[in-house]
Amino acid sequence: MQSTDISMPIAKATSAVTLATAAQTDVADKLAQAATVNASAQTWHWVNAIPWGTIASIVAALYTSLLICEWFWKKLWRPAFERWGWMAPHKQTVNMTLDEYQHPSETPRTAP
Repeated sequence: MQSTDISMPIAKATSAVTLATAAQTDVADKLAQAATVNASAQTWHWVNAIPWGTIASIVAALYTSLLICEWFWKKLWRPAFERWGWMAPHKQTVNMTLDEYQHPSETPRTAP
């Protein structure tokens, strides 16, 4: 995997869309109400007084912003900074199998 590869892009995109959809449909408020059905009046008041839908919307926006920043960092900013000499190039890790370790070849391995 290269330094510009986004790990688990499908999972991240799916989770961001799911979180945003849940925040839009007030799932958090409905879950809070369902969790306090058999609770005391004081517990019901404190749990349902919290704006869970608003909190879910804020969390969805923050998570999506982090995913966007990760994409910009890995695809645009870091490669540009490395090209301009502002950052040292990302070192590639070399993975060797047990057979390669036990029987090294004459030519040195280079990262792709």
